[in-house]
Amino acid sequence: MIYRAMPAVWDPQFRRRFYERWGYENAVISARTRRAEYPEFKQLLSIKAAVGGAENYFVDGRRITVDDDTFAIFNTDRVYASSIEALRPVHSFSIFFDRKLVAQAWNALARPASLLDEAPDAELAPPEFAERLYEHEKLVSPVLRHIRAAVDAGPVEDAWLEEQLSFLVSRMLRLQRRALRIEAFVPSRKPATRRELMRRLSLGVDFMQSRYRDAVLLKDVAAAAHLSPFHFLRVFKTVYRVSPSEYLSRKRAAAALRLLQDSDWSMNEIAEHVGFGSRTSLYRHLRTCYGVLPRELRSRP
Repeated sequence: MIYRAMPAVWDPQFRRRFYERWGYENAVISARTRRAEYPEFKQLLSIKAAVGGAENYFVDGRRITVDDDTFAIFNTDRVYASSIEALRPVHSFSIFFDRKLVAQAWNALARPASLLDEAPDAELAPPEFAERLYEHEKLVSPVLRHIRAAVDAGPVEDAWLEEQLSFLVSRMLRLQRRALRIEAFVPSRKPATRRELMRRLSLGVDFMQSRYRDAVLLKDVAAAAHLSPFHFLRVFKTVYRVSPSEYLSRKRAAAALRLLQDSDWSMNEIAEHVGFGSRTSLYRHLRTCYGVLPRELRSRP
């Protein structure tokens, strides 16, 4: 299924046809809207992206905001709600994966090549993905953009889409393996403790990515991660090689850069909007991140 408008599940006729198919096959939603709100629902494995704005997801009592810098992954049977509230249309892009496709991709990657020709006694259960925000990178993001561009350009063949989604799942699984390697940097001897600390760090990262426009302090981020400020700071710097404040400034600078290039907002308006607070702080951080003055960034195509 491909939807180029946000599913109108509030319409009884649409809802009946929609749920006859929803959950039984792959689905892609690629639509622009200024406002949307969906209640909690148990979903398939999905990957979320947004262009030109932000989309909020509400899961386990917290808000995860996907925007131009990030994408999110939610596991099969995860229950969450979502909403968009924006001044200009946001391009919401979501892919929902059929259970069989995910299982097939995982079995192909996880089973040794010597066993591929043999009938397996049992299918290998696919892993749980780390449910968090991921900064756009060179593994998954290019495939997401490729599929979105093709879907937005017009009709696509079912066979092509299934091939692309299979490829995307394989990239997501490779991203998961990369995350496990990063976990090795968490300062703990026990694997279970490393996994839990990495999960909590991710909660802190999600908090900064989602609330960067607010006055965020270390104690706020640490509280979101369920760690003491000292412990969070120490573990974060060990894993990410920067401090939380540096990470937050990098996020704000990226948001400011987009506004410099895509809007006619004043420097003061941009500084206030992205959380820098003052024009002076905006100048300083943009120069630190990009090595040039803000007016040079604004003049670039």
